[in-house]
Amino acid sequence: MKLRTRPIVIAHRGFSGRYPENTLRSFQEALKLPIDAIELDVRRTKDEVLIVIHDETVDRTTDGKGRVRDLMWKEIQKLDAGSWKGEKFAGEGIPRLEEALELIGGQKGVFLEIKEPETTEQVIETLRRFDALSWVKIGSFHPQAVAMSKKLAPEISASLIGSAKVGASDENFAAFVSEALRCGANSITVNYAGLSPERIFRCHQRCIFVGTWTVNDADLAKRMIRMGVDAIASDFPDIILSVLESQSL
Repeated sequence: MKLRTRPIVIAHRGFSGRYPENTLRSFQEALKLPIDAIELDVRRTKDEVLIVIHDETVDRTTDGKGRVRDLMWKEIQKLDAGSWKGEKFAGEGIPRLEEALELIGGQKGVFLEIKEPETTEQVIETLRRFDALSWVKIGSFHPQAVAMSKKLAPEISASLIGSAKVGASDENFAAFVSEALRCGANSITVNYAGLSPERIFRCHQRCIFVGTWTVNDADLAKRMIRMGVDAIASDFPDIILSVLESQSL
């Protein structure tokens, strides 16, 4: 049994292969493409503002230093989150979650990764305030974040995320799937190295949606499509779209 005839395409951290990741510019450019969803990551500042950033620190993607949880929003507001990707992106900032939700506004789906389980209640409250529970899917490496999301908002779609390590053996993979079901997830999202056609087939037999990350070249995308994945997250969603278009001809 296959859940979809083609995988959905998710712009990983926005159109992050060509624009500064997790910025409004990256999301704006992703919205121009015929993708299905935009993935973004959420953390919380010292003064409890939810912001969109992947790393625990601001060091890699801004001109600042320090852990997000140790910085105030007024400090983070001043950081340049674009220049590291190219001078033409200078001045791009780190957005608040509210800004990202307002920009996307249900035009595309959102795959929101909760990086810190303790922020789950605030994330769900924010999604409810923006009437976004129907077009945002929660994802996390932390089962407790998934479980709490489903407790607070039973109607929300949720996915447990796993690294390549969950595919180290069939036993590991089966245990991961069982954990996903226990915490209320209706899907799993696994690094491509942890997947196989047999593992995806077994998930589909149980009506479990299978997504994969981060697929950035055409050959790998074709292999994932042949395996039967239901969703592909990519820094270069345009490449994935081109592969799908060529396969439909």
